[in-house]
Amino acid sequence: MPPEEDESSLERARKKLYAPQMDIEAPRPDFRGRDARDLPHAWEDAPEVIRDTHRPMRFATKFFIFALVFFIVAAGAAAYLFLSGSRSVSADNIAIALQGPTSVAGGDTVPLSVTVTNRNPVAVTNAILTIDFPEGTRSADNVLTPLPRYSENLGALAPGASVTRSVKAVIFGKGGDQVALPVTLSYGAQNSNATFIKQSSYSLAISTAPISVSVATLSEAVSGKPITLNVTVRSNATTPVSGVLLQAAYPFGFSVSSTSIAPEGNTFPLGTLQPGDTKEIKITGMLAGGQGDTRIFRFTVGTGSPTNAQALSLAYMTQDATVKIAAPFLATTLTLNGSTSTQSTASAGAPIQGRVSWKNALSTAITNASIEIALSGAALDPGSVRVDRGFFRSADNTIVFNGQTDPSLSSLSPGESGIGSFSFSTLSEGNLRNPTLTLTTSVAGTRVGESSVPESVSSTMVSTIRLVTALTLDSYGLYTAGPFLNMGPFPPVANSETTYTIVWNVKNSANALAGASVSATLPPYVRFTGATSPADGSVSYNPSSRTVTWSAGDIAAGASAQAMFQIGFTPSVNQRGGSPVLVNAPTITGVDRFAQVTVTGQGSVVTTQMDRDPAYRPDTSDVQ
Repeated sequence: MPPEEDESSLERARKKLYAPQMDIEAPRPDFRGRDARDLPHAWEDAPEVIRDTHRPMRFATKFFIFALVFFIVAAGAAAYLFLSGSRSVSADNIAIALQGPTSVAGGDTVPLSVTVTNRNPVAVTNAILTIDFPEGTRSADNVLTPLPRYSENLGALAPGASVTRSVKAVIFGKGGDQVALPVTLSYGAQNSNATFIKQSSYSLAISTAPISVSVATLSEAVSGKPITLNVTVRSNATTPVSGVLLQAAYPFGFSVSSTSIAPEGNTFPLGTLQPGDTKEIKITGMLAGGQGDTRIFRFTVGTGSPTNAQALSLAYMTQDATVKIAAPFLATTLTLNGSTSTQSTASAGAPIQGRVSWKNALSTAITNASIEIALSGAALDPGSVRVDRGFFRSADNTIVFNGQTDPSLSSLSPGESGIGSFSFSTLSEGNLRNPTLTLTTSVAGTRVGESSVPESVSSTMVSTIRLVTALTLDSYGLYTAGPFLNMGPFPPVANSETTYTIVWNVKNSANALAGASVSATLPPYVRFTGATSPADGSVSYNPSSRTVTWSAGDIAAGASAQAMFQIGFTPSVNQRGGSPVLVNAPTITGVDRFAQVTVTGQGSVVTTQMDRDPAYRPDTSDVQ
C-alpha cells in the first residue's frame, strides 16, 4: 500500500522506531541525493526474528537443589529410626543391678549378686562381665590366691533376658575406707563388629581393719636409759591373712638393742595370722635426747609386697606412740619375778616377788625421797602382802618406802642408791575374768638447785601383770559306765582282752583358751579300738607314735569340755597281781587369749584301779 502523501516524515520515523521487528542494524537513510519518490509510504513486511528466551541454569543453583533434597531424605531417615527404634542397640538399654553388703569388716568374705538385663529390642552377643577388685583382694575359695579381677563371658542375651551371677571375694582395707568396685559389661550386636560398653560401680565401706596394731610403752623416758615397746598385732579377720608385715619407723635418737622377733631392716615378717591370732613384738633400745623433747614411734601393719620383702603392698593400720624425754633425778627400777618389763604374766595363786631399786642421778642431794607402789586389781590377795624395809598401807593397798621406813631416804647424796623388796599372792579361786594386777610406782622427793631453792620433783611408772588362766585336766577310766559297751573279764585276766573307756575332762578358769589340745601315749600292750566320743574326728590316734590326741579347740572362761575313747588291754602273765598303766599321763596345751601366752597342764595316769567306776572294788583292779 502506497504511503499517504500527507504523512509527514516525522510520523514515519516514529512508526518505524516503535515497530516490533525493527532492524536495529539497518543503515541510516541517505538524504543527500535520494528522490522523494524512492521513499516508501507504507510499512513493509520485515522477516520474522525468533529470539531464544531460555537461559542456562547456574552451578550454584544446581548444588543448592541437591543439598536440599539430601537434607530432606536424611532428616526423614533419622526421624524414622528415632521414632521406630526397631533395630537399634543402646547401652542405656542394658541394666546392671548389684546386691550385697554395704559395710564389712576387713578380711571378711563379701558376697555379691550381679544381675545383667538386656532391654534392647534385639539380642546382644559376646557379653563379658568384669568386676575389678582393690589391691590385696583374695579368693574366697583360697585366701592365699590373689583375686584382682573377676571376669566371665555370659554369651548372648536375648531381648528382655536377665543373667545373675554370684561372686565372692575376701576384701581387705583400712577401717573407715570406702572401696569402689568398678563393674563393666562389654558386648556386641548381630551384623556388627562394634563393641559396646556398659559401666557401673558398687561402693563398700570397711568397718574395721583386718589387722590391728597397738603399742604399750612408757609415756616418759630418761635419756640414755633402756626403754621397751610392746607392739601387739592382732587379726580381726574371719579368714587367714597371709604375708603380714609390721613396719617400724623409729624416731631420731633411738637405737635398737634387742627384739623378740628378728627383723629385716625395720620390718618384722609375721607370716600368716589365723582368725583371732595375736603376735607380740618386744623392742628394747636406748633413747637419747634433751629434757622436754618428744619422740614419736610409728608402727604400720599390712601385707607385704610380692616384689619387695621389706615393703608393704597394702597398709591396714598405723599406730603412734609418743614418748617424752624427762631428766632423771631419782632413777627407779621395778622388778617382778626377775623381769623389769612393764607387762608380765603370772599364774593365778602363785606368789609374786617384787623389788624396787633407786638411785640419785643428780649432782645434788635429794631429801625426803619416797617410793610408793599402789597395787590394784580384783585378783589381789591383800592379806598376802609382805614388805622388807617398808610397810603396807592396807587402806589403799599401797607399799611405801620413805625416810621413816628406811633412814637413807631422808637424804640421798649424789649417786647413792637403795633397794626395797616385797611379795604378794593372787587369788586362785573366784569368778575372775581376764584378771589384771596393776602396780603404779610413784617417786617423789626434794632436790636443791644451784640457787639453793628447794624444788619438788616426782615421776610415775605403771606396770601390769596379766594372770594366766588355770587349767584342770582330769583323766580316769571306766568299765561299766560310759557311752561304749566294754567287753572282757573284770577284773582283767592274763592273755584275755578287756576293753575300757578312758575319760578326759578339762576345766578352764579365768581366761578364754584357744587351740586347746590334749594328748597322751598308750603302752605297747594297749590297743586303740577307734571308738570315740564325740564322734566328730576331734579325737585321733597316731599308730606310729602310739599317741591319742584330742583337739578340744576353744574353751571359754569358766567352761568345761570332755572327750572319751575306748582302749583294749591284754595283760601278760607277768602282770598278774598288779595294776598296769592303761594310758600314760596326758598333757594339755593352749593359748591364753587374754594373757597371750601358752598355757600347759597335766593329768594323771590311768591304771586298772578304776575307783570312778560304779562297780569298782579293790579286788577288781589287779590282773588275775
